[in-house]
Amino acid sequence: MSPSTPARPAPASGSRRRARTAAPRSPRSTWIWPLLVVVVTAAYTAIPYLTTGWFYQRGDTAAQFAPTWWHFGDMVRDGQWPLWLDPQSWAGGNYVAEALFGTYNPLNVLIWVAVSLGPDLAVSTYLVKAAVMVLLALGTYALAREYDAAPAPAAAVAIALPFSGFTLFWDAGSWPSGLMAFAYAPWVWVTFRRALRGVGSPFWAFLAGLLAVLNGNPYGTLAVVTIGAALVVEGVVLRSWGGVVRLALVGVAVAAFLPLVYLPLLESSDLAVRSAGALFENSGKLRPTAGDLLAASSPLHTPPIRAITGPMMVPATFLAWFVLPLLPWLRYDVVRRRARELVGLGLITGAYLALTLGPSKLWLFRWPLRVIEYFYLGVLVVFAVLLSQGLARSGVRPRAAATALVLAALGWLTWSQDPSALRRAAIGTAAVAALTVVALAVHLVLRRTALVSLVAVGGVGAVLALQVGVFGENASSRVWHVPSDVSALQETFADREGRVMQFADLKPLQNKGQIRRLEGQWDTYLPGSMYHPAGVEAVNNYTGMGFVPFTRTFCMEYDGLTQPCGYRNLWRAGGPGQPPLADLMKLDTLVVQPALAEGVAPGEGWSVATSDDDAVVLTRDEEHPWPGSSLSWTSDGVEVESATTRSDLHETVQVASADQGGQLVFAMLAWPGWTADLNGKPLSVTRSDAGLLVVTLPAGASGTVDLTYRPPGLTLGLLGAGLGTVLGLALALVGWRSWRRRRPDAKPWTADDRGPLEPRDDVTTVSGEAPAQVNDR
Repeated sequence: MSPSTPARPAPASGSRRRARTAAPRSPRSTWIWPLLVVVVTAAYTAIPYLTTGWFYQRGDTAAQFAPTWWHFGDMVRDGQWPLWLDPQSWAGGNYVAEALFGTYNPLNVLIWVAVSLGPDLAVSTYLVKAAVMVLLALGTYALAREYDAAPAPAAAVAIALPFSGFTLFWDAGSWPSGLMAFAYAPWVWVTFRRALRGVGSPFWAFLAGLLAVLNGNPYGTLAVVTIGAALVVEGVVLRSWGGVVRLALVGVAVAAFLPLVYLPLLESSDLAVRSAGALFENSGKLRPTAGDLLAASSPLHTPPIRAITGPMMVPATFLAWFVLPLLPWLRYDVVRRRARELVGLGLITGAYLALTLGPSKLWLFRWPLRVIEYFYLGVLVVFAVLLSQGLARSGVRPRAAATALVLAALGWLTWSQDPSALRRAAIGTAAVAALTVVALAVHLVLRRTALVSLVAVGGVGAVLALQVGVFGENASSRVWHVPSDVSALQETFADREGRVMQFADLKPLQNKGQIRRLEGQWDTYLPGSMYHPAGVEAVNNYTGMGFVPFTRTFCMEYDGLTQPCGYRNLWRAGGPGQPPLADLMKLDTLVVQPALAEGVAPGEGWSVATSDDDAVVLTRDEEHPWPGSSLSWTSDGVEVESATTRSDLHETVQVASADQGGQLVFAMLAWPGWTADLNGKPLSVTRSDAGLLVVTLPAGASGTVDLTYRPPGLTLGLLGAGLGTVLGLALALVGWRSWRRRRPDAKPWTADDRGPLEPRDDVTTVSGEAPAQVNDR
């Protein structure tokens, strides 16, 4: 069988081949529901933003992503790309090893540039997140339709997913990299399955998988692997051998890019903070249990999960208000009839359920709550397929009793988790009960599944408003409330000259009741990478991986804040015969909390510029040696004629003589990937105890020392990317030729080939014409 001829699976045993009665499709039906998904999802994203402007600015968004996106956009507009390493950002500057920024993803470049052009970081990041949530919803709609869900149920689940608990409060609120990775998942799934079925070009599957991998978030890569493997199994079950081959080739082409994306991370992992500890462990942090899923339709249920700042304080395991209450009314026989073609859907959903309930750490993957949204994606697709069969109308009383029991259970679980919040539990349960009554009334009286779906969509917005009104922003994630006006930031910190290092511990102010005091610090200090949009070259930056020798020396947290020992260590010698670290790092300005400066005498050559109750600011009295270069110190006997920074990733030093050999110390971190040579001959590159880069010169050295950076494994990564690109283009060519050769009346495997889908008298098309009626079961 040729790859261009998709296999047609045999109908399930016992099913009869007969033509399905289908309503004629109006042109409007092809675009009205996707348009509804886009418009409603975009409108709903504004509810949290308008309710509290800080909703989308919690945790890493405020301290890391928003300012770093701005910095990236500024660098791209200056002609720099790809963005591998920014030595001036120190522990937070190894972007290619950090991976999650997706430095090779062209769509991310558009985001960076757009954010850098915006005058307000909060507005810019909200617009980015809203766009990603819309793409997530649209991809979910396409995925549900791929499984032959009717347009209305597909739209209902698509609009609900971006506002499920974890996706809304955590990914959208704090972790945009996770949100972007998740948004790729339905598109990967749709295009992979279409490649399996022989519909369209496999190039689109390659492109979707490639963008997901290039995004750099390992959860996106995990989705590509999980979805691809499950669909290969589905193809084997259906004996669609041509589809299996196509999908395998797509997988090989996408996998060829993995070394480019992840080798720098693996090569730098020994220096990362997270390299410590077991590969597999269970701390209980952000780990749900099976019992937490039983309240997935309770909008005000807070699961007993340990979060970032303490107990979970938002409905992180919420799915959608309509899923559990409507379970007694669904028709499940479609699962039996279509069991073989739903194998992939079942495997993917089951795999993510297992991961959701797994230990707190599985190698690179920690905090299993992060994958609950992928499990919910599968659940909602199944729900859309079931709802497309129409809700049952027989046995109304027992079904209504079952729904009442579900609602009672939701109320009980919500109240029992926090008995002091009886009013909250009652309000949440009453809201779901009222919406359920409306949905069932529409079903029983009007008999239109499309209208039931519209009730579900409207209920999503009502529940969202209720949740935001009760919980506000995610109190389980770190609060920053940093200023977002870029011009005002730059004006406030215009007096910070040269290379700045900040020593401040502001974590005590992140407790409830201290937020106003925390906000008052932002005219003196800044957290994470916020110095970037402020126009200040600062050592302090947010780092997701860390650089252990450096961060340990300065007692520095991942968010750039420090403990008292950091400022003390700044004044110790960098090594035998070396000046203090403050001079080795070529610092110009120090900003220190008064409490941290007590009892610590600054080194020679530094003066106190200002001192008050808010901060002590010190400046260096004289210019550093070798201005215009990162070279900060040489051993005795080493004579340097000149030193120049050619670019961020290239330093040159003209050595006049070094009869006894010696060392060159540079004011940058010794990340893996730096290499040095003297007149073309390799030199040893090591690091000091504090992590500074050290080049060792041999005896009698003279000439030009070139110090350059290239990401570890770049050659292998580029080779793999080249091969993957060639294979991807070959897949595009094969798809194009297959399309050209296909007869006009030929068609790929469709729902007609899997046997009859029994029409329901309560399923209505957009045009209002109902299929032929059958007896209710």
